[in-house]
Amino acid sequence: MIFVLATLGSIGDVMPFLAVAGELRARGHRVVLASNAGYAQLVQSAGFEMAVIWDRGARDLDDVLIRDPAAAWDRVRSEMFEPAAAPARAAIAHYASQGPCAVLASWSVYGAALAHRDLGVPLTTAYLSPHAVGAAGNGPGQRIGFFPDWFWAAEPPPGMAMTDFPMPDDAQLPPLPPDLEAFLAMGPPPVLFIPGSFMRQAGDFFAAALKACERLGLRGVFLSPYQDQIPVLPPTVRHYRYVSLQRLAPRAAAIVHHGGIGTAAQAMRAGLPQLLSPVFFDQFDNAARLEKLGVGRRLGADMADDLAAVLASAGMRENCVRLRGRFGGNTIGAICALLEKRA
Repeated sequence: MIFVLATLGSIGDVMPFLAVAGELRARGHRVVLASNAGYAQLVQSAGFEMAVIWDRGARDLDDVLIRDPAAAWDRVRSEMFEPAAAPARAAIAHYASQGPCAVLASWSVYGAALAHRDLGVPLTTAYLSPHAVGAAGNGPGQRIGFFPDWFWAAEPPPGMAMTDFPMPDDAQLPPLPPDLEAFLAMGPPPVLFIPGSFMRQAGDFFAAALKACERLGLRGVFLSPYQDQIPVLPPTVRHYRYVSLQRLAPRAAAIVHHGGIGTAAQAMRAGLPQLLSPVFFDQFDNAARLEKLGVGRRLGADMADDLAAVLASAGMRENCVRLRGRFGGNTIGAICALLEKRA
């Protein structure tokens, strides 16, 4: 069976599909990842075929994100999701012509629904967060929520299967860089600061993060693909364009981030308290859910004060330990079983 796994967006939208791809390959299937051109190296280094369904450079959204998040969402839809529809349909048609084929697609890959309608290709539509379910409505084919019922905290919509947060097997992940390993061994666990891969001008965020680290005597790791927004750093703070958060998070003290669902899930899995600065789409809803679960707090006027409060909260630490215990089981296997049954 050929499985085409299609997704668009940030790195957090790709990693769950890579996790499923690894298990499908282990089960003897041929797997193709269809996504943004920028993820070709990541996909191919994991040993999968890559179909590019969107290859334009992303425009800077920061000014719109700050001024009008709804307008930023409209631009993502009009400049990424809609232009990728025809290429996605064409890619699915190409692989469907080669033999039995089934598709797992994020709700944002509009071309998957077209291929399902026009070609009859079996389709499973995935939703990475509860907010996406409400924003997208009822997608075609089988539907899966890539999050657990305790995070949804409501009855799932009729016909939607609930799983858990899908995460890659550690064997699929690149090791941490040697200099980061050395840094981690040199002192206490650092705080992680991640504004999100869509944020191209997070200079103020990182300036506040550096100030908080210096004021509180903390070590830090800044994660961003954009070097130009990183201030001059002391030896106690390091910057990396990308590392595996799944490997790094269990070795951190806390995390300050944008509220993306993938980052939030990794933080919960690692038992990290979270300080949240949402700006876009589902991040506000994710932040509210993390606050309700008692493992996160919304960033206020002073990052240092908020971070100190998060680190000092015994109740939050207890909640983090409790939630960490909910992770486990063969989530990826359960997802693949649903896909095989649908195919």
